[in-house]
Amino acid sequence: MSIQSLFRKGLTFTIAVAAFSWGCGDSSTTDGSTTGEASPAQQTKKLKTIFRAAPSPMETARIIQKEGLPFNADYLCSLSLAEQDGIRTEHAIHLGLYGADVSYATIFQKNAEALQYLDAVKTLSKELGVGSILSEDVISRVEKNRANKDTIVTIVSSAFFELNQQLKDAGSNDLSGLIVAAGWVEGLYLATRELDGATDGLKQAIAEQKLILEDVLELIDSYSDSDAIVSMKSQLQPVLKAFDGVKSGEGANTTSENKEGVIVIRGGNELKADDETILAISEAIALVRNNLAKAS
Repeated sequence: MSIQSLFRKGLTFTIAVAAFSWGCGDSSTTDGSTTGEASPAQQTKKLKTIFRAAPSPMETARIIQKEGLPFNADYLCSLSLAEQDGIRTEHAIHLGLYGADVSYATIFQKNAEALQYLDAVKTLSKELGVGSILSEDVISRVEKNRANKDTIVTIVSSAFFELNQQLKDAGSNDLSGLIVAAGWVEGLYLATRELDGATDGLKQAIAEQKLILEDVLELIDSYSDSDAIVSMKSQLQPVLKAFDGVKSGEGANTTSENKEGVIVIRGGNELKADDETILAISEAIALVRNNLAKAS
């Protein structure tokens, strides 16, 4: 399977699981406000676009591995984030970051690191009131299947589906938006850490994230302007600006919706970026990620 196809596969991790919250929940936020939000149907439509076009953190990790980039534990977020005090929106952001880190470690079969970060996800899940999802039984199943990467992916993905279902039931839909945004940030951060000798496939995959970022911004913009949502949108603006250097040509795929309401991928303009633009994207995403991952 090509790099471009991997980047467009259906989501199996952080973004996919948020479908429960956006597609089934009401339009309330963590503070109960409904002013200025898009309807659940509008949020679901945007989610479907992202769901079919963007890489989940798990798929991003697969691409990093496929392109021959080495695993580097130094790029992972500090585990101390799971132990610090904070408000629910901060916990959601850190959970999104850790979701991508779990994916990264799992794909590279770094089982010790994967279990450490899964335990951190469990800690943050408890802070969000959904800690029962990552039970000792789930952790035990991961440990028992540490030699089977595909089984671990299935177990973790299922757990995240259930986690987001509970967030939806609690009326915390905006927390899922923060989880998605943070997971996207961390995935792109990990993909841009080893740019020396980066292949053309990786560069194109990075360039194509311009469209996904626009969709992510539109999605979180559909929520009322809580402080956390406003801050996330503001922090992502320099990243969006860095993508201005991405140029289009013939050959790439685009997403659209057919008359049956199904999101499909068609031929279109190919997005490419020169080394200067890729570096600008790398530097911009690093600033956002390091701010999100900053210990208080």
